[in-house]
Amino acid sequence: MASRQKLLVVGGGYVGCDVARRLDRVMDVTLVEPKPAFLHAPAMIRALVEPDLLAAATIPYDGLLREGRVIRGRVAALHSEGATLEDGTEISSDFTLVATGSSYNLPFKSSAEDLEVFLDAHRTLAERIAQARHIAIVGAGPVGTELAGEIATARPDAHVTLIAAAPLPMPDQPARLGRALMNRLNRLGVKVITHRTAPGIAAGMDAQDGPLGLSDGQDVAADLVLPALGAMPCTDLLSALPSVRLDSAGRVMTDPYLRPAPGALPGLFTGGDMAATGDAMTIVGILRQGPYLSKILRAAAGGKRVDVLTPYRPWRDAPMLVPVGPRLGASHLPLPGPLALAGTMRGPGDRLTRLAKGRDLFVGKYRRQLGAQRLKGSRG
Repeated sequence: MASRQKLLVVGGGYVGCDVARRLDRVMDVTLVEPKPAFLHAPAMIRALVEPDLLAAATIPYDGLLREGRVIRGRVAALHSEGATLEDGTEISSDFTLVATGSSYNLPFKSSAEDLEVFLDAHRTLAERIAQARHIAIVGAGPVGTELAGEIATARPDAHVTLIAAAPLPMPDQPARLGRALMNRLNRLGVKVITHRTAPGIAAGMDAQDGPLGLSDGQDVAADLVLPALGAMPCTDLLSALPSVRLDSAGRVMTDPYLRPAPGALPGLFTGGDMAATGDAMTIVGILRQGPYLSKILRAAAGGKRVDVLTPYRPWRDAPMLVPVGPRLGASHLPLPGPLALAGTMRGPGDRLTRLAKGRDLFVGKYRRQLGAQRLKGSRG
């Protein structure tokens, strides 16, 4: 019996785990990840006001693979025959998938190998949120919008202000979704200041003490400022290769088959937030890439030429589900007009978003996918 082709997966995030799990019985899979556990990012927002959720959303990698292996480490360099880890270990592979994702300020994401650094930062911020009287959130994308809703729901006694650079939250989405989210935030008592930025706050900053100065000279009398200005792609490993190029957003450019260096390293693939796939840096985009990469790697491992396979096609109209607390929310769905609109309407939108995502934020789904037991008392 011929030996199975070797697949090295660098990064244990959403794409890396999904592809490794799908190909575990097809290829000889090795996943390399510096953290000891998968951190389910969307749940980390609600866990700031529901601390018991933190344990359920921190999922060990132990049950992910049945035949392959997860190595805790960091890749220092890639080469044509595999990779070298920082400790000098050589891992051979026929194909390599680099999916090192993106970084965000603590405690929404963590690149720290020491899990306790992340957990301590999360608990510390949760305590500050519980004690703050006025909280300002800078950035009205998915993280900022959801965070405002979660805090306002859990802390109706606190003042919550959301700073939006655009006229509506979620400016990259259809305006009707932004209007629906504005409606929900207003119902929760969140003050949304539009057409403003905060010059002293930059992407990657952790929580700050107030007050907060805005671009028009106004001061927001907050005692706690939470930056939510977007993720930054983690491309250091691939950008070190001479044939790899980054786009204007700092994401790795690929050929139509998600290969970043098809001439020099034809067996090297990438995906997720770090890759310029045409998808936004959201889990929704990743849900399309995981199955595609699994299919194309399976075919390549079977001896098929990659350049005759079907190219990757990003979402033309990606769905977006935005809970603002466990009961309210709005969604954009790639469905015919009336059905898509239902996701943003007051009653149907709240119920649809709550049932699809808001109720447990997919914690149960990812615990099942990583082979973790359901925790007692967890809704997941």
